[in-house]
Amino acid sequence: MLYESNLLYLLFLIPAVAALLEALSGRRRPEKAGRIAMIAAVLTVVIALAMGKEVLAGKTLTAWDGQLHVDALGSLMSLIVAIVGLAVTVFSYRYMRHDVEAGKTTLKRLPLYFALVLLFISTMAWGGITNNIVMLYVIVEATTLASALLVTFYWKPESLEAGYKYLILCSVGITLALLGAVLLYAASVPYLPGDKAMLITEMAKVSGNIPKNIVLIACGLIIIGFGTKAGIMPFHAWLPDAHSQSPSPVSALLSGVTIKVAIYAVARVVTLFYPQYNALGTFLALVGAVTMLLGIILAFIQDDLKRMLAYSSVSQMGYIVMGFGIGGYLGFFGAIYHMLNHALLKSLLFLCTGALLYTSGTTFISKLQGKKHGTLTAICFFIGAFAVGGLPPLNGFWSKFTIFLAAAQVQNWWAAGIAVFTSLLTLACLVRAGYRIFLYREEHHNPEASPDQGLPAGVPALPLSMSLVMVLLVALSVLLGVYPATVYRLLDLAGNALLYMAIGG
Repeated sequence: MLYESNLLYLLFLIPAVAALLEALSGRRRPEKAGRIAMIAAVLTVVIALAMGKEVLAGKTLTAWDGQLHVDALGSLMSLIVAIVGLAVTVFSYRYMRHDVEAGKTTLKRLPLYFALVLLFISTMAWGGITNNIVMLYVIVEATTLASALLVTFYWKPESLEAGYKYLILCSVGITLALLGAVLLYAASVPYLPGDKAMLITEMAKVSGNIPKNIVLIACGLIIIGFGTKAGIMPFHAWLPDAHSQSPSPVSALLSGVTIKVAIYAVARVVTLFYPQYNALGTFLALVGAVTMLLGIILAFIQDDLKRMLAYSSVSQMGYIVMGFGIGGYLGFFGAIYHMLNHALLKSLLFLCTGALLYTSGTTFISKLQGKKHGTLTAICFFIGAFAVGGLPPLNGFWSKFTIFLAAAQVQNWWAAGIAVFTSLLTLACLVRAGYRIFLYREEHHNPEASPDQGLPAGVPALPLSMSLVMVLLVALSVLLGVYPATVYRLLDLAGNALLYMAIGG
């Protein structure tokens, strides 16, 4: 049943208003930058949890005459945005102050950073709950504009180039998604009254009436458009540069949440037409297979840890795309579950990279190997690497295994084979990087980095707040692996919600 709820407004308005307050207050007292942001991030998590509680009670939340709509899938997206947003905001508080001390930025720019992070969180939260297909394009484009300024935050030639590439490629790509959205809206007008034709939930009811040629062209444009923002092959070129040049907490947001919002947009729209056009699912499964395999192959040849993790994110998006492409309850369940797991795990790994940059001043594996690093960072990195690689009983295993089962259930053996092979490559790639960084020793080259010594002289210890964020992300990942029933109810409802929409709402 539908229930009007003010929680939907608050989810994105609180971080948006806090962004304005952060920017205004920072002009007078930049040394306090980030405090308002942390309060707003906590409130956003509380609201997302409250929405989740309502959804678990069997409610579907709505507002603005149906323009905002939250079922279990929308609730899960809200939780992902809120949790990763809070982790990144808390981690950034000390991390960015260290960048000020290192001369990478200035104290006066910190309020701008936290304001942009809050604006970024606000747009992503809005994207997960909108029910208007044209506004979906507007909001995803807004996430691009908000994050482009974060990608270029250090104002170096490399970061400016990365930001330019990010802005151009994603904006052009998402414009194609707008064309697809307008086509579907125009085709729905004869069957739906007034502005109802823009509502995704209403469009689901008449999806079988829309002409075949319009559906195929529109869905192709939407896959390419939003797929560009999601980083799927071959539209991924912006992603490695943007991740490598951004502040590490921003990389965690880009990889952990932003690309999920884009693929969520694809799933919300394209799956509406699965019953009539099975070829759409097959096409998505093929795109997912190519994306996952090529992504991890390119990750193997990277020396910059952030670029390696960026290509790994491309590969992991392939699993999510494949799950949505396979379709059915099991495919949807696995894809949604992997969205949650990858958001937590890749955020963890990028924050571990930020911790390495904080203590060692570099993210290049060749320069990090042979040095002594913090034990906590090593443990967190390896747990994240094992989980992303699909090692049981960690959470990444369960979502990948579900996608394997979904492919086997429909006898799509080529997809299952590529997915299993890619998982082995992912495990090898990430563990190899972890070994080179944390376990490999060349004492004749680095005598000061002997295992019985602490951190090298002059390297700062990791602040408690940064360590705590990594530990909490590890705890969540382990909990979802050892006791996956924690989220099974919400995932079950989310999978059924997408399936319900796919069969006509």
